[in-house]
Amino acid sequence: MNIGIPKEILAEERRISLTAQGVYSLVKEGNRIYIEKGAGIDSRFSDEDFQKIGGEIVFSHEELFRRSDLIVKVMPPTKEETEFLHAGQMIFSFLMLTMQTKGAIENLIKNKVTAVGTEIMEIAPKNRPLLVAMGEIAGNMMPQIAGRFLQCDNGGRGIAIGGFPGIPPATIVILGAGQLGYNTAKSFLGLGAQVIVLDGDISRLRYVDHQLNGRVITSVANHYSIERALQFADVFIGAVFQSYQKTPILITEEQLKLMKKGSLIIDAAIDHGGCVATSRPTTHSDPVFIKQGILHYCVPNIPSVVARTASRAINNIVLPYILSITRNGIDETFSKNRVLASGVYIHDGKCVNSAVANLFDLEYNEYHFN
Repeated sequence: MNIGIPKEILAEERRISLTAQGVYSLVKEGNRIYIEKGAGIDSRFSDEDFQKIGGEIVFSHEELFRRSDLIVKVMPPTKEETEFLHAGQMIFSFLMLTMQTKGAIENLIKNKVTAVGTEIMEIAPKNRPLLVAMGEIAGNMMPQIAGRFLQCDNGGRGIAIGGFPGIPPATIVILGAGQLGYNTAKSFLGLGAQVIVLDGDISRLRYVDHQLNGRVITSVANHYSIERALQFADVFIGAVFQSYQKTPILITEEQLKLMKKGSLIIDAAIDHGGCVATSRPTTHSDPVFIKQGILHYCVPNIPSVVARTASRAINNIVLPYILSITRNGIDETFSKNRVLASGVYIHDGKCVNSAVANLFDLEYNEYHFN
């Protein structure tokens, strides 16, 4: 099979979908792997690294798409990239189709491609392996982000995360007790912060409380508990995720007045629209803005700043699925691998995901992979 790994064109997206190790495994099984020139540079994989193990460097973005049976990306294709796709081709990446334009989705359908979204592939309900991995990385990074922007020289309150004798630690409020929220709480606890976790799901709060040995404060998320927590928060982290829809606004502009000046909001839900009314996407090179005296950090692709680590994590998860597709073909793999089948949005140009069909008023085609 011909497999293409394009260079990501989203601003400051530094990750690559398959590392040199992954390419080596695919080459050893007789596949041709095309890597766009410079695709791995930001994650510290050179063109020579790929060439040495049998990968072929392609100099044109469009040519790579045209020559490949399977495109393996990190981020969703742009509308322009969807125009490069052709009948019978498969694209495998974070697709987040509910956040895309209808035109881009119609191109996938018109060009009769199969589109698999790695972000919705499930091992079990709410257990999505790639989101778990990225949540672990992003959660691990949260304290270093918070520490940086709590400093005076970055406009923050001038406080340290951990406490000292006679000085209380920073208060971290996390809205959302999923994988990102849990890993974020664990990371801040390791630095001695006071951590409050809010969620509407009692079972998730119970899980966090159990896993972290009762060292966090947990509370059911409602208007009252959120507003109380905002008053104490030195750092507020939006770690909310809802499948197949834009994240609801849970913090209004009026509620920002409850927060202390110089405190920090990290809206990690910005990938899906954000959960804070005042949020707007920022970048790693210009990550924060100030609204009502509150710093807002709203970078949508947080793990990309540790691109080598994140790329290796993506490779470790997606490679077995890619190998299965190359060995057995698309349909047979879908019929045998329910995890992979759970990520299919579009198959042979037909929308087989009811949520996307309803959202964009598309024809829904129920498909049973058997």
